[in-house]
Amino acid sequence: MKIVDKMKDENLGIALIYNFTKGYQKPVPMELYDVVLPLLYNDTLRAEILNHETIESCIQACSQKEADFKEHILASIEEKKEMTSKALGIAMLQKILNFQIVNQTMCGMALDTNILDLNEAIHLGYMLQTIRKDDIMQLLHQEELKIVVLQSASVGKDIDLSQIETLGHVTMYEETKQEEIRERILDADIVITNKNQMNADVLSGLTQLKLICLFATGTNNVDLDYCREHHIKVANVKGYSTDTVAQHTLALLLHLVEKNAKYDSYVKSKEYAMSGRFSYFDDVFHDISSMTWGIVGLGDIGRKVALIATAMGAKVQYYSTSGRNTTSDYQQVDFETLLKTSDIITIHAPFNLQTKYLFNEEALRKMKKDAYLINVGRGGIVEEKALVKVLNEGHLAGVGLDVFEHEPLLEDDIIYSIQDMDKVILTPHIAWGSVEARQRCVDEVYKNIVAFIKGEDRNIVNG
Repeated sequence: MKIVDKMKDENLGIALIYNFTKGYQKPVPMELYDVVLPLLYNDTLRAEILNHETIESCIQACSQKEADFKEHILASIEEKKEMTSKALGIAMLQKILNFQIVNQTMCGMALDTNILDLNEAIHLGYMLQTIRKDDIMQLLHQEELKIVVLQSASVGKDIDLSQIETLGHVTMYEETKQEEIRERILDADIVITNKNQMNADVLSGLTQLKLICLFATGTNNVDLDYCREHHIKVANVKGYSTDTVAQHTLALLLHLVEKNAKYDSYVKSKEYAMSGRFSYFDDVFHDISSMTWGIVGLGDIGRKVALIATAMGAKVQYYSTSGRNTTSDYQQVDFETLLKTSDIITIHAPFNLQTKYLFNEEALRKMKKDAYLINVGRGGIVEEKALVKVLNEGHLAGVGLDVFEHEPLLEDDIIYSIQDMDKVILTPHIAWGSVEARQRCVDEVYKNIVAFIKGEDRNIVNG
């Protein structure tokens, strides 16, 4: 839609207002019409609007392209009031719009006409469905937010972060060392990080900081009490990796149970060719359907894993570390019972005071000697020194770890002292990291910031 000055009259205004009302898809509060023509007559906004799903990101993108965009729109709102009133009046007389009181508010509703679709106006209507005029005025008066991304590489260099860049003046770092954090966020309104330690030493005196967003679900790296006391909101992301972590849990378990690495090596080494046997039974494996599968932590991921375990025919039982997650779908047991009776134990719990070293030497020795242990929760839930000790003594059939006490592992990490590496599979904290999950993670952070800009709490963990 290209507009030249001589076309900016009531007739075009009628068409724009009608299409806006059509896109709004419900009665439009009269005050909202005040911003329609000022926005749609702006060349920068029309060029941008179809690239955005929210008015917040659209206004921010326009502000980056046109230095005085907000000032121009604010001035235009006053200038276009008379034109808007005339266009609304003509639209009513021509029976293009109908006006009724809805919930004690005068509203406009679109009637059937032959006016052509103007996509930008329709999309603006869609954008403003949940927005009040006051919200838009607040966006237009709001100074540009200063956003600092400390660890963009933590979600991968193949992930699109461009939508975050539409929300303010964004400074992005691939990685940030602990000693670099404070200097980089001194004047930030919003900080986005993953594993940086956001403690009182880092945050003290940062009066401008209003929000910390995490590319993660876990919040143990943020001093939530300090943030609460100093009115810094903290937002995490949830649910983005449920399917991915459950999938990786199964992959680790099958690697251990099926012993495919050994079978693969047996064939590729030509031992199979020279054996004279059509099958190889020296390394046995068992049906998962014959096993009891114990789950530690029955949150979203734990429940997804329980579904997979059930589909494979295993008997499922669980232990809730918080005591809050309960269901009648599976048998709930205490921790000791879970240890003693499970053939498989998979960990999907957060790291906190209740779960630190939950699997210590005493707990590990209570597990069946031929049991399998998978940890895709957090490093520190399993005491690695104790785990290495019991493994080297021949206890446990196999262990899969995607998380560790030190990430990355130390060069002389105790994990490397496991004597029989065929009994373990180790992956570098990537259970959550499918490309789809990582993009969902970034998308969720974007939505958290948009909500914050609108004055709403979304995924705030220290409210």
